Amino acid sequence: MMKRPKVKLNIRITLAIFIVLFSILGIYTAYSVSVYGDAWFATPYNPRINAAKDSIEAGTIYDRNGVVLANSEGTDRHYSSDKTLRKAVSHVVGDESGITLGAETVFSKYLYGFDEGVINKMKNAVRDEDKLRGNDITLTIDADLSRYIYENMDYRGAAVIMNYKTGEVLASVSSPAFDPESIKDTSEGSEYVNRATMGRYAPGSTMKVLTAAAAIEKGIDFTYECKGVEYIDGKKITCVEDHGTQNLEEAFANSCNTYFAMLSQKLGHEDLERWADLGMYDHEFVFTDMTLYPGHYELSSYAPDTAWAAIGQYKDLVTPMQNCMIAAAIANDGRMLEPKLLKSIDGTIYAPSVNVISSMPSDITDRVRDFMRKTVEEGTATNAQISGYDVCGKTGTAEYNDGGEKKNHSWFIGFIDDDQHPLAVSIILEGAGYGSKYATPLAKKALSYALDKGY
Repeated sequence: MMKRPKVKLNIRITLAIFIVLFSILGIYTAYSVSVYGDAWFATPYNPRINAAKDSIEAGTIYDRNGVVLANSEGTDRHYSSDKTLRKAVSHVVGDESGITLGAETVFSKYLYGFDEGVINKMKNAVRDEDKLRGNDITLTIDADLSRYIYENMDYRGAAVIMNYKTGEVLASVSSPAFDPESIKDTSEGSEYVNRATMGRYAPGSTMKVLTAAAAIEKGIDFTYECKGVEYIDGKKITCVEDHGTQNLEEAFANSCNTYFAMLSQKLGHEDLERWADLGMYDHEFVFTDMTLYPGHYELSSYAPDTAWAAIGQYKDLVTPMQNCMIAAAIANDGRMLEPKLLKSIDGTIYAPSVNVISSMPSDITDRVRDFMRKTVEEGTATNAQISGYDVCGKTGTAEYNDGGEKKNHSWFIGFIDDDQHPLAVSIILEGAGYGSKYATPLAKKALSYALDKGY
């Protein structure tokens, strides 16, 4: 009889534990639905969307200037009659089958009217008893700018142009592209991969933007004699040329690998990792308008590995979209914005406010901006100069192994330093060669065309 109170106490404790666990589960479920709900809904495997395609006429997709990118005739989906244009925007627009994660899938809840209330759905049904229709959407991209970039891409790769004050993506082009008018459910190939958001490449010397920022913040700036080669713990680090005497700004402008290798040894892991973190490396991106693969930054206790990581090799990986976001943050006083692709729904502006996802110290980014300006004025990126405009940039050459043969991706990231023309750009051309010879001239063409259009 004396054991009864203890049994009751144990029952109460067990019940309390279950209540706490249930509460935690409920809170986590609510959080997950809030954060990931749209992503879970916007999947080609969602049976509600697949069922809707048989009974609902999907809304029209426009570019920011009213150019029709996709429209419906009943349940038949069609894309631009201009084949080059529809391929240029294919990864952003997507396809009806959901093979690619473009607007057709990401914004399906709007295109098929799932976001409407019951009253609006009833009104829609009254207007057309036989067929319901979803909402029209307008994207932030400029289709003509996208086509121009696509036509000038002589290599596989990706190009992104973004408004660094708003986060609006004006162009996101991936090559090779696919034709949504002839896509097949059973097809497989690299043309379906959106290299702008899913292609993860070694950043090469574009990583020096963040490494230089770490040095500026730490107050490290030394004079170094570049002889074209340096050894760290017996491992050789090479430069493209013998740069001679260099300080930090000069080494940045000339993209001196050996200087930055030695700089990495003066910086601690904590300094390098701090700025990689500010650049959003190794962060999971949960964006409303796109799926963006995370970058990766890794350091080891082996000094040569640290040197190569600071230069943008070792195990560093980044997408062209994230690299554009980093350039945009340098231009935007250290504020990195979430990239946006959806401009309006049925003419109503969607989410006009910007979302800051990382804040870098503005006094540091101001200095990095000056470094990037000098790089274009007299360094490795002189091919990016545009008459009458203040262009800032950084070239990059990312080495990779192709069947035992060493090849190079060509990078350029940069921006127009002008509040009236807040354009940031990121370009990678696969296997093209050194950054200053290939990606940089394309960046100039793309930015010049965007400026001519008034952006």
